[in-house]
Parts: sequence; C-alpha cells; structure tokens
Amino acid sequence: MWRKFRWDMFVTSFIPLWFSIIVFSIWKIVENSIDVWDKKSKYIYNVVKSIEKSKVELSVIFVVILLVWTSISGINSFIKDRKSTKNNPKGKILRATKANKLSSEFLLAYILPMIAFDFGDIKDIVLFIIYFSVLAYLCIRNNNIYTNILLEFKGYKMYNCDIECSVLEQKKIYHDSLIISEDDLTQMEENEIPYWDFDKYIYIAINEGER
Repeated sequence: MWRKFRWDMFVTSFIPLWFSIIVFSIWKIVENSIDVWDKKSKYIYNVVKSIEKSKVELSVIFVVILLVWTSISGINSFIKDRKSTKNNPKGKILRATKANKLSSEFLLAYILPMIAFDFGDIKDIVLFIIYFSVLAYLCIRNNNIYTNILLEFKGYKMYNCDIECSVLEQKKIYHDSLIISEDDLTQMEENEIPYWDFDKYIYIAINEGER
C-alpha cells in the first residue's frame, strides 16, 4: 500500500500537466473533425472518420483520465484510513515556517518542460513515457513526492519545521523537516500533532477522527 501511495502522490503532482494534455487532445480532436467533416456525407460516417483520425488523442485522454482517477482515489482512501486510525505517532512542533515556494519551483522545473511534447505524435508520446518513467523512478526512490498539487487543492500547506519525535522510546529532534498539514503549524509551536512518516524528514500531519 505504501508503494502505491508513493506512486499516487507522484502522479497527482502533475495534475496541471494532465489537464494541459487533455485540453491539447480535445483541441486536436476538434481540428481533426473539422478537417475530415463532409457535409454531403451522413453524420455517422463523419463521426467514424473523426474517431479514426483522432484515435491517438482519444487514447491519450482515456489513459490520462484513468491514471489520474485511480491515483486520486488511492490518495483519498489512504488519507481516510490514516485519519480513522487512533495510533498514529505524535511529534511536538518546535518551530514552523511556511514553505511557499516549493509548488511554484516544482511547476517550473518539472511540469512546464513536459508540456512541450506533442501528444498527438506517437514518437513524442514514447519519448514522454521514457522521460516520465525515469523521473518517476528517481522521485519515488528518493521520496521526492511531497510537492503535491492535489493536496494543495484539498487545503494542505507545506511547512519547514523542527519536530521532536519518539524513536525507540527516546526523544529525537529532526531539524528542517517538511510537514504537509491542513492546519497552520506556525500557530501550533510547542504542541503535539499526529503524523504519518514519509522518510524521517517528510511528514503528513493527520487530523485523527475525521472521515
């Protein structure tokens, strides 16, 4: 389940890209339909010709929607399960500042360059899959999956924090940790929060009991 969650987090980080691909594909389908439409032919015939002309774009839209839908469902299910759990570990927030630039930096560094691919061209689609697969492997392997647009839409914010956690019944302070939280952690210094641990320096704050 943890591996699936990491993949889902990675996929939903690219929601602006998936939306752009769908818009591009729809635009291309309309252009293809205009090109092949013959007013003298029957409506069904024109529709079939349009589908044949745009089968690549239609396939891309189907795959993107399926990929994003399954990933969103996976994240929602995972977070709901964690919120309903009463035994999440707790840590004390010692210091917290907002990490406002991470999302915009991620957008500029990773998402905008991939919009340049032509998703109506098989060659570009293959190149995109190779590039995206390598990026997915590196980001998931190194837990670089915290900049998540879906969580931003759901009201989560990112904070740079010093947090005191219990490790093997001993207190340990993790400096400059990244915590993703629905609550304003700058107002919760010296308070304990339930969390879910990504990788000792990356956490999701959990509001227990919410469903």
